[in-house]
Amino acid sequence: MAKRGPAAVTICSTAFTTLGRAQASALGNSELPIAVVPHPFGLRSRDEVRQMANKCVDDIVKLVSEAKSG
Repeated sequence: MAKRGPAAVTICSTAFTTLGRAQASALGNSELPIAVVPHPFGLRSRDEVRQMANKCVDDIVKLVSEAKSG
């Protein structure tokens, strides 16, 4: 999607960030913005997951805004 023009953001947990960056690079998009969430999140309470999601949304908005302006 990022190659077609619209801004794109990938979301990875900290355990998969390196893999996500390697995959983006292998696909020719090494500058793909990645929003990172803490890992693991399966053992967290609903409130903790909600807080993580809210922060992730903020990160996504920031990354998309930067990608569109850059």
